Amino acid sequence: MSLSQAKVGAPEIRPGSQDSRDEILKAAMHLFASRGFHETSMSEVAREARVSKALIFWHFKTKEELFVAVLNRLLEPYFIDFAEEAGALDERAQIQKLVEFYLLFVRDNASSVRFFIAQMLHDQHFAEGLSDQVLKLYSGYRAMLVELIARGQERNLCSRRFTAEAAAGFLLSALNGILIEHLFMMQNRPLDPESAVAMVAGWLFGEEIRTDNAGGKAVA
Repeated sequence: MSLSQAKVGAPEIRPGSQDSRDEILKAAMHLFASRGFHETSMSEVAREARVSKALIFWHFKTKEELFVAVLNRLLEPYFIDFAEEAGALDERAQIQKLVEFYLLFVRDNASSVRFFIAQMLHDQHFAEGLSDQVLKLYSGYRAMLVELIARGQERNLCSRRFTAEAAAGFLLSALNGILIEHLFMMQNRPLDPESAVAMVAGWLFGEEIRTDNAGGKAVA
């Protein structure tokens, strides 16, 4: 292949390959987060990914479908990491790990999460196309929490003051509040997953919480 046939230093991407799909997702993730869904065209994604627009439509029928794939790609590493670690942990440690993964995801993908939430709130057409996928992910996360809390209660690892459903609902409400505050109200303040996990331990597991006077952090 001559220099006139390929960009210097650019990897060759085969049509229909997993490599081409990955490059498209990376490009779309960057453009959606930085420019917004409506302001990003499929042609721009094609240029960013160094593929043809036809190839994008070979992988994804619509821009909405591409957006959902980007969302799944953002979440995938966290579900994989949790699945790999969960087998060696008891219910208490798994719940704490789920909370930690939630907050780390928000912290590490703040701009993308902020954009996703804004789109769902302000674009009715877009929200209708995305809501089923988001609710499926959210419901799966909630179901894991309910199951782990219930098993933890059976083993006397978790407080029995509330039902597993009620405890999971309250915990998710707290996490969602942290998400909104971090993304929209206190963007300049760093998110502190360790303090949140420690507070969960105090509320759900009855562990003593003390304050680190030097850093102001809650410590279990």
